[in-house]
Amino acid sequence: MKNKILKVFFALMLLFVLIMNQGLIQAQEDGDDIVIGKYRVFHSDIMDEDRLLFVHLPRDYEDTRLSYPVLYLLYADIYNYYLDAASITEKLGVTGEIPPVIIIGVANTNRYRDLLPVKIRGRNDSGGADNFLKFIQEELIPYVDDNYRTKNFRILAGPQAAAVFSLYALITNPTLFNAVLSENPFMNPENAKFLFPEAESFFKKTRSLKNFLYIKCEKNERAQDLEYVENFAGLLESNTPKDFRFEVEIREPTGYFITPLPFKKGLRMLFAGHKLPENFQTDTVKDIIDYYEKLSEEYGFEVDPPSHMLTFEGDKLSQKRKTQEAIDVFEYQLSLYPQSLNALWRLGETYRGMGEFERAREYYRKFLDIRDTDVAMIQFRLDQVGRIISESAAYRIEKAIDKNGIKAGLQKYREIISDPEKKLYFEENEFNAMGYRMMGKGKIKEAIAVFKLNVELHPDSFNVYDSLGEAYVNSGDIKNAIINYKKSLELNPENANAREMLKKLEKK
Repeated sequence: MKNKILKVFFALMLLFVLIMNQGLIQAQEDGDDIVIGKYRVFHSDIMDEDRLLFVHLPRDYEDTRLSYPVLYLLYADIYNYYLDAASITEKLGVTGEIPPVIIIGVANTNRYRDLLPVKIRGRNDSGGADNFLKFIQEELIPYVDDNYRTKNFRILAGPQAAAVFSLYALITNPTLFNAVLSENPFMNPENAKFLFPEAESFFKKTRSLKNFLYIKCEKNERAQDLEYVENFAGLLESNTPKDFRFEVEIREPTGYFITPLPFKKGLRMLFAGHKLPENFQTDTVKDIIDYYEKLSEEYGFEVDPPSHMLTFEGDKLSQKRKTQEAIDVFEYQLSLYPQSLNALWRLGETYRGMGEFERAREYYRKFLDIRDTDVAMIQFRLDQVGRIISESAAYRIEKAIDKNGIKAGLQKYREIISDPEKKLYFEENEFNAMGYRMMGKGKIKEAIAVFKLNVELHPDSFNVYDSLGEAYVNSGDIKNAIINYKKSLELNPENANAREMLKKLEKK
């Protein structure tokens, strides 16, 4: 009666995915701060001042040795931009829609000086975008690359005056950032008059540009600003460089005093395809590796398959009873994410189901080394396999069969059963599971022999006869199958499986 067991098994797996999605709950003290990042301060020789950074690392950063794309966020001291960026990138990263990213928020010191390419009336200190761009290229990016594990993929997010800077950075140094997410870059009249012709000249002469641009503005902006955006969208439509992707969105007003940047939509478009398609067919771990190798070529950096996606693909293989293929996926998951509790749990459960209790114990122990709170199920499993290894008769008999064949297993059974001290226990479920493992390996004769031992040990159990009947069916021995199903039904008239099997077999 294996189907019921499998359903319970996979239900437990699904439950555990939901538990793990909640994240690890660490002990906290009353009054502790909720932290989403760190301040970093470093001195810029180019700007001749200290610069304040807001740094947010992916939540698994300390648990892996992976590297990450970097999102450079200007106006980070305007609080909602940084909070939005951290929240959205974490949500999209966990679900696998985008790769997790490092956020480097740059606080303003003099935004008109740093972010505008030309001077504006009444601000003689404005128009220093070239110097700020030099600071980013020669000081900020090297500082970040030296202090964090970064991939060679950079995103620039530019709200408000930084939108002007972001487009200026794209057309003056197009290889510095791989993607730009911004608001309307033509919101400043003096700079718009300068920036639009520069952008027009750039896109008309540029034949190839492996880059991504997302611009968002709202319909209640000034008419002349909207006109610039509409004309710019037309310019891009008629002069799209090879490999360049863009979206210019003019949307209804959000009603916010400080309008949010389009992180969610922009990042989803930028990283389209990062999450495996719904109809993706995983037969082996190589299918996943090949998919992300191709995606790496498309994105221009090495893409790591998302951890939770590997969990789900491994589960799909387990449900198809492609056990070794599922193991390969979970082992690959651990190679990328050594602290993955989902992978450790599933490997422990899989090896336990295969009768490889020492390996199961290894993964349960690793799990508890990482997390030792709210883990009653893991501790129960660890105690269970420990007891099997030290005290189970079925365990020793199966070892003998695997090593030297069924005769050796039966000899081991006789030795143990005749031990006057009876140091080892005989449990029906363990013998039953052993028999099914034998059948799963195609060893039908061995399975029948094991199920017969279970009948000998537990003659009053309806289930042992049901299992033996199934083994006889698989061997083609319909006569003995019928005998055992009848015995099972006699012991338990509510056994629907035996009743249904008898109907089918007695028609033959």
